[in-house]
Order: sequence, then structure tokens, then C-alpha cells
Amino acid sequence: MPEVERSGLPPNIYVPIATLLAAIFLGTMAYLVAAGFGVTGSVFGKVAGAQTSTALPRQGSQDAVEGGPPAPVAAQLATLRARIAAHPHDDVALTQLADMYLAANLFREAIPLYQRALRANPRNVAAQTGLSQAREALRE
Repeated sequence: MPEVERSGLPPNIYVPIATLLAAIFLGTMAYLVAAGFGVTGSVFGKVAGAQTSTALPRQGSQDAVEGGPPAPVAAQLATLRARIAAHPHDDVALTQLADMYLAANLFREAIPLYQRALRANPRNVAAQTGLSQAREALRE
């Protein structure tokens, strides 16, 4: 039988190429995840030249369990309330404030705000959606 000439790479080269590509892909993904979460160092310890940080400040509900919302949330609430006081028919501000109440499971406070937003702009889809979510949550 005549020998058929094959083209392409030899079969024993595919595994090393696939391994190299997988290592490059996984390394790139690990770098992107670490950069996205602000992680420095590795499982073997801090990377040379990495800045050592002191203890992170307490955030979120850690300091505000009994004292109300955290400072950034309180500032946003104050800003939205001032905006609504200045412009009572601002459906966007009303919806944003209602969304904050909805996220805090304060459904009875959110519903009137969504209704005001819909009176100001009946086509506000975010207010329609939030209103139905708040009503559904109250039914449960």
C-alpha cells in the first residue's frame, strides 16, 4: 500500500499546545479576577513590592446595626430626599428612593413613592416593576 502523506501537526504535539493555551487562559483569568477584587499577593504570601495594608475599616452594617444606615447610604438618602423636596414630580428620584426602601425590605414605605413616580410619569418601567415587586413582597 502506498503511504499517504499527511498534512498538519503531528498528533503528539496537540497535548502540549492545549496545555500551554489552558495555562495562559487560566493565568489571564486569575490576573483579571485578582485585579477586579483588589487582591495582592498569592497563596504563598505577599508579592515582593506589594503594599501591606493595615486593618480595613469596618464597612456596611458592621458599624450601623443599631445606629441606622451606613454613612454613604445615609448621604444618598439625604440627597434623594432633598432632590424630591426641590422637585416633587421627579419620577427618577422618587423611583431611586423607593428602590432603596425596597432593597431594605421596607415595602410599605416604597409603595407610595412608586405610586407618586407613576403619577408623574406613567411610562416609568422601573417604578412599575418596583411597585409590583413591593406589592408581591407584602402578599407573602
